[in-house]
Order: sequence, then structure tokens, then C-alpha cells
Amino acid sequence: MATEIVRTLVEDDKSLLLRRVGEHLELVLGNVVLLSSAALETELAFGRMAREPLERARIAGGAAPRVLVGGLGFGATLRGVLDVASAASEVVVVEKLRAVVDVARVEAAELVGGALDDPRVELCRADVADVIAGAPPASLAAILLDVDNGPEWASFRTNARLYAEAALARARIALAPGGVFAVWSGYAADPFVRTLRKAGFVPRVEPLHERGVVRARAYVGVVP
Repeated sequence: MATEIVRTLVEDDKSLLLRRVGEHLELVLGNVVLLSSAALETELAFGRMAREPLERARIAGGAAPRVLVGGLGFGATLRGVLDVASAASEVVVVEKLRAVVDVARVEAAELVGGALDDPRVELCRADVADVIAGAPPASLAAILLDVDNGPEWASFRTNARLYAEAALARARIALAPGGVFAVWSGYAADPFVRTLRKAGFVPRVEPLHERGVVRARAYVGVVP
């Protein structure tokens, strides 16, 4: 399969490579593929998992329901949320890499599909762990994390803290009753179900399909 180097980006003295492999776009750091457009259907489905908690928040009334998306990527998770969010909803997408935002607005703009310009969307350049920790109690309908290959395969060493019990406890505080915490994973990570349960969530695992084949999973915790 032909590989085309599109450009090199530098972030915090690290070189990231944007390349096209066949019909797919990839952002690579060293030997680690940070982003790929090969499984965007799974990410769209992942984003649409915000439907139920947003509906619960609408019925409960109060402030405009808010969803926190960890990781911009090529915009598929964000687009999935927007597919099911009402006009009154607010979606905060948190991305710590300037290079990802740059690619999303240029080479991947067609994939992102204008989602960043949607009036419901706020783009926050930060570490999503810090944003969750600073969120007011019960202020979020859903937290959807699509920042790594899964809870046991962090793309950056510092991301591992996102899946620890202390971070899950903070996420649970930030979520409203009936709120959803979900992690996209490209592999089976069933021990994480126990971690979710210990943190006070009601856990479940949802398969995510790409062209009819299970290519990823969502590890979901619901606030009782």
C-alpha cells in the first residue's frame, strides 16, 4: 500500500508525521499511530452514545446539557455527539496537541466536516484530565474519552492517569445523575469494567462496528 508523507509537525520538540496510507490519513509519533481515519465509523457511533444522557438531562431540566469530548482527532466522535445533541446543548472538545487542531482545520478538514464551527462547540486546548478535575459537580451529561488506543494503551505516558480510580472518581463527581463516562478502545480491556465498578459506576461494554465488523469497544460507566 502506497504511503505519502504529507508534512511534519513539531510539538514540544517532538516531530509528528502526517502521512497518507492508501486512502487513510494517519498522524504518527515515532512508531505510535496517534490518529487514523481507518475507523471513523466506530468513533461516530461512540459520539452518538451521548444521546441517552442528553435526553435524560433535557427531561431533568435546568441548565443547557453539556458533553465533554476528550480528544479532537479527525472529528468523528465530535460529529457523532452533534448528530444527537439538541440546539440547546453545549459540547466542549478538549485537545492538548496544537498539531492535531492544525491538521483538523487543514488536511483533515473534509473529515471534520465543519464540526469545529458549529455554534454548540467550544474547543479547549488543554489536558482533559485537568478539565474534568476542574468541572463543577454534576455539570456534565457525558464524558467521552477518545484520546488513546484504550485504557491500557495510553498514547502519552501522562494519559495513563485518566483511567486510574482517582480520575474516575473525579469524573463521577463532574457527571449528573444518569450521566455517562465512556472510553473508546481499539482492543478488549475487560479488567477496566472492574475499575469502573469500583469507582461507583454501573459498567457495560458496547461493541463499535466499522463496515459491519467489530473494530472497537466502548467501556461505559453510568452514574446511578
